Amino acid sequence: MRITTLVRAPRTAVEVACDAILWPFWVRLGGARFGPGLRVVGRPVVRVGAGGVLAGGSRVSLVSRRFANPLVVSRPCTFTVSSGGRLEIGSECGFSGTVIVVRERVSIASRVLVGANSTIVDTDFHPLTAEARREHPTRGARTAPVVIEDDVFIGTNVIVLKGSHLGRGCVVGAGSVVSGTFPPGSIVAGNPARVVRPLVQGSIGESVERE
Repeated sequence: MRITTLVRAPRTAVEVACDAILWPFWVRLGGARFGPGLRVVGRPVVRVGAGGVLAGGSRVSLVSRRFANPLVVSRPCTFTVSSGGRLEIGSECGFSGTVIVVRERVSIASRVLVGANSTIVDTDFHPLTAEARREHPTRGARTAPVVIEDDVFIGTNVIVLKGSHLGRGCVVGAGSVVSGTFPPGSIVAGNPARVVRPLVQGSIGESVERE
C-alpha cells in the first residue's frame, strides 16, 4: 500500500498544481474571461475566434478529467466560439465533458448544471439540401440562438440544438435531444424532447421543486 501511494503521489501533486494554476491560465489564454472562483479539473479546450466573446460569471466549474465524475467524462470540456459569436455563462454553473459550439449566440444563465458528455450547439453546421452542400459544405448552414435560463439541470448525454429555449428550472432527462421552447419548471425528456410534466407549483416566480 505504501509503495502504491508513493508511486501515485507525484501524479496527484502534478494534477493538483495543473488544476489550480495551469488550466485556469489555459482557459484565459484561449480567450475566455470568467469571474473569481473558476474551478478547472483537467485540461479543457477553449477556442474563441476574432471578435468572438466567451464571458463567464463567478464560481464556474469545468470538469474534463476522465474519472473526476462518476459517470466518466469521455472528452474535455470544449467551448468553441466562432468569429463574432458570443457565449455567455452565468455564475455557479457546472460542466462535465460539455461541448458548446457557438456561431451566433448561446446564453446560459446562473446555477445551470450540465451533466457529463452533453452537447449544446446553435448551428446545423451544414446546409440541409444536397445541392447546397455540393456548392459549399458549410456555407448557408442555419443558426439560431440558444437560451438556457437560471437553475436548469441538463442530464448526461443530452444534445441541445439550435434555437432551443429552456425556461427557468427545467430538468432535461438523460439522452434527450432538445429542440424548441420549453416553459419554466418543466421536466423535459425524449428524442425529440417533450414536456413530461411540470415541476413548478403556483406562479412562475415561485421556487421550483425537484425530485
